[in-house]
Amino acid sequence: MVALDHDDPERGYREAGEHTLNHLKIVFQHCFVVENDDEKIIAVMVMHPQNDLFEIGDLHVKEVQQSREAFALLKAKLWEYLENVQTEVLCYSYALRGLMATY
Repeated sequence: MVALDHDDPERGYREAGEHTLNHLKIVFQHCFVVENDDEKIIAVMVMHPQNDLFEIGDLHVKEVQQSREAFALLKAKLWEYLENVQTEVLCYSYALRGLMATY
């Protein structure tokens, strides 16, 4: 989904893949994926809690109007994390766009 937002889709897929693999290596326990009944990924969220900063790196919901349940699941998980955050919170533009997609 990140790649599709890129001007050059081939480069976007490569960069998105590298970025995702990096997060899965270092913060796999804070990566969430929602699949539909056909086992297609329709939503993802990557958070990166650190000692002095809580990053909301990615939050993507494909076709958010048809995926409201997936969005609600990710948003609920995010709020669980945020209730206990005692550091600065950084929300990247991709994540913010994902959060705002339903408004």
